[in-house]
Amino acid sequence: MGFMQVSLVLESAAGSAGAPAEKVHAYPARHGRRRRRIAAAPLAGALGCVLAFAYTYWFFVLTPSGQRIENTTLLAGRPSTTDSIAGLLRDVDFVPLLGVTAVVLPLLALARRRYALAGGALVTLLGSLAAAQFLKLSVLPRPELGESDGAPGHNSFPSGHVTAAIAVLLSTMLVLPRRFRLWAAVPGALGVAWVAASTVVLGWHRLSDTLGAVFLVSALCCLAIAFRGSQRAASFGAQVTALLVPVLVAGIGYLATTAGAEGGGGVLVMAVVLAAVSSVVMVTLVTWLMLGDGKDKGRHRVQRP
Repeated sequence: MGFMQVSLVLESAAGSAGAPAEKVHAYPARHGRRRRRIAAAPLAGALGCVLAFAYTYWFFVLTPSGQRIENTTLLAGRPSTTDSIAGLLRDVDFVPLLGVTAVVLPLLALARRRYALAGGALVTLLGSLAAAQFLKLSVLPRPELGESDGAPGHNSFPSGHVTAAIAVLLSTMLVLPRRFRLWAAVPGALGVAWVAASTVVLGWHRLSDTLGAVFLVSALCCLAIAFRGSQRAASFGAQVTALLVPVLVAGIGYLATTAGAEGGGGVLVMAVVLAAVSSVVMVTLVTWLMLGDGKDKGRHRVQRP
């Protein structure tokens, strides 16, 4: 009898000692961090933007037909009056806006303890502005390939105005909490579209200048998103979409302006519409890529007992 009691005591002690060991062993597996990897879809988006940027510059700046189309558009935009909606852009000073943004964004990211986002936002904002000026003034020439008909011959690719507008928007969205990004993207995309269209209407910039600015900033922002990392592998469809959208935007710009020029009219209207729509499409693409990582974060969150 005593032997049976001792056996029961030993078995119960072993059982009680084994239960916590099993829980402790399972706990790290449930609560351990998942390894982040370079996000493939934003990386594909950056590549698509680079290809679109290069094609836009090649056709509109380095070919006689592209220059002829844009010179016609530029001259048509010059008579625009200052009391139009586009004329309001004359009163916008981007310098204070850029200065405030460059100070506030890192502070916001640091307050959220998102140090990588602070770096990505600064690369998107300051890197875009520096790259746009460097490319325009030192790297990308605009050769004279025919009669300019009085249009300015200096290089304005990519647009500094549009670069500043979309860089402020995308860098701000990077440091915002995920739930607020879409709310910022909608009015922000409309604002960027207004700036892009207005520069064409006022004759400040060519269509290619606005496209180049949008592709440049979007490429840097996509890289910031990609190297922030992702916990999920992007689908093949998402990667293809991110790659093709910028290329399609550039291709549609070529087809539409060429058709408008051959039709004998409406090339200015076509350029203005394309500048606005292209801006909205690219902001939408980058917003989608920003929101892509984190869709299922809630599914992996386990309540502690």
